[in-house]
Amino acid sequence: MFSTNPFAELSAVVPPEVMQTFVVVMIFLVAAGTLFDVWHKKSAKYFFANMRNSHSKATKPAGGGEKVSIAVQTAVVDVMTSGEFCNPRRRIAHLLTMYGFTLYAATAAVMVFAYPTVDTPTPGILPALWYVGALIFAWTLPQRVIRRFAWFAPTCSSSRWS
Repeated sequence: MFSTNPFAELSAVVPPEVMQTFVVVMIFLVAAGTLFDVWHKKSAKYFFANMRNSHSKATKPAGGGEKVSIAVQTAVVDVMTSGEFCNPRRRIAHLLTMYGFTLYAATAAVMVFAYPTVDTPTPGILPALWYVGALIFAWTLPQRVIRRFAWFAPTCSSSRWS
């Protein structure tokens, strides 16, 4: 089970072109939904206003190296390690959800586009990674649902920027 490509098996019923079109349409819809959410919540307006406010308060202009350093620090701390969460259980659940879904989605896309039929043998590691990503993502689901209905959301009182 963990060594067979489920999409190759599905190609006996659904043509690979339909599966590939579905993946492309879903990527487009996720991007469009994200842009709509940014527009609807006016997040971009807030971030641009905050950027202008930060630039007006700056005492000296940031150099290229300093900007790269801030970008790398933000990517590592906020994106890759979810540094904004102080609660360790919440941070671990968030990281497992993010990396599990990323692994699941990436391997699914590779299997749908590169190995769409039974005639094209799939490397054994890809289906295993697909199942592992799905299991990690599914394992964190109950924790996300319980948190969604909690009366409070724990926040961090300390800021790493202060």
